[in-house]
Amino acid sequence: MISKYPRPKPLWKIYMGPLAMALAVIVFPRLLPGDYSYLLDLAQLCGIYVIIVCGLTLLMGYTGQISLGHAGFYALGGYIPAVLIKSLHWPMWSAILAGIIGTALISFLVGSSILRLKGNHLALATLAIGIIIGEGISKFPITGGADGILGLPQITFFGLVKDSLSKFYFIWAMVTLCIVWAIGLIESPQGRSLRAIEGDESAAASLGINTFALKVKVFTASCVLAAIAGVLFAFVQSDGMLLPEEFSLMMNVQLVMMVVIGGMGSIWGSVAGGVILTVLHEIINLVGTAAGAADTSRIEHMIFGIMLALILILSPSGMIPGLKRAAARIAGAVRRK
Repeated sequence: MISKYPRPKPLWKIYMGPLAMALAVIVFPRLLPGDYSYLLDLAQLCGIYVIIVCGLTLLMGYTGQISLGHAGFYALGGYIPAVLIKSLHWPMWSAILAGIIGTALISFLVGSSILRLKGNHLALATLAIGIIIGEGISKFPITGGADGILGLPQITFFGLVKDSLSKFYFIWAMVTLCIVWAIGLIESPQGRSLRAIEGDESAAASLGINTFALKVKVFTASCVLAAIAGVLFAFVQSDGMLLPEEFSLMMNVQLVMMVVIGGMGSIWGSVAGGVILTVLHEIINLVGTAAGAADTSRIEHMIFGIMLALILILSPSGMIPGLKRAAARIAGAVRRK
C-alpha cells in the first residue's frame, strides 16, 4: 500500500482544491438572487455536516474503522458548552473550549476501549455509544430532557459574526481549515500509515506501525471534528435552541450515508456527500410540505435508500471516485483518438 504513493505530491497540487473551494465560498453569496438569507442558512448547515463527514471519512475511508455513533459526539460538542453556560454560567468561549476538550477526552477513552474490536462488532459498539449519548441527553434534567436547551447565546466573534452572510463565511472558513488539515494528514507519512491499516492491518503492523495507537488518534480527531460541528450548530447556525431530536439514531445513519455516497476514500467526497444529502433533505421537506404531507421522513428514507443502492451498484467506491474514474476514461479515449 505504501508503494502506491512513492513520491510526495507538490504543494500546489495538494492545496489547489482547498484554494478553489475558498474562492467558490467567497463568490457564492454574490450569485444568489434577492433575499438569500434562507439559502445562506441552508449553506451553513451543509458546512456543519461537511465537517462531521470529513472526520468520519478519515476514520472509515482511510483507516477502515466503521463508526455508527458520531452523532453522539456531535451532540456532546453542542451540549457540554450549552450546559456549562446555562446551568453553571461559564463564559462562552471557556465553555466551548471545555466542550471540545471534554469530547476529545471522552472519545479517546471510548476509542481506547472499543477499537480493538473488528468489523461488525466495532460498528455495533459505536452504535451503542451513539445511542447511550443520545438517550442520555434526552433524559437528564440538566440537558433539558426532551425539551432541549433554549435561549443559547450566539457567537459574535468580536462583533463580526452577527448575520446570515457573516455566519456563512465563518462556518465555511472552519470547513476550509478542516479540509486543509485533513488533506495535509492524508498526504503525510501518517496518512500513508492510515492507508496501510485500511489495506491490511496485520501487514501494517509488521512494518512497525503502531496500528492501535494510530486508530485511537484518528478516532479522537474525527470526534473532535464532530464536536466542532456541534459547537457551530448550537452557537452559530441555530436560533438558540438545542434539541435532542437533532442527534437521533437516524442522524447516525445519515452521516454514514453521506460518507458512502460521496466516496469513502475521498475528502472531497465528504464535501459532496454532506452538501448533496443536506440539500436533498431540505428539498424533500419543502416539496412534501407544499403537497400537504404531515410527515416527510418516510419519503426521505425511501429516496435516500434508493440513492444509496444506486451508488453502491453503479460506483461502489462513491460518487467522487466514480466521477474521477469516468473522467480518466474519457480523457484516455480522447488521447487515443
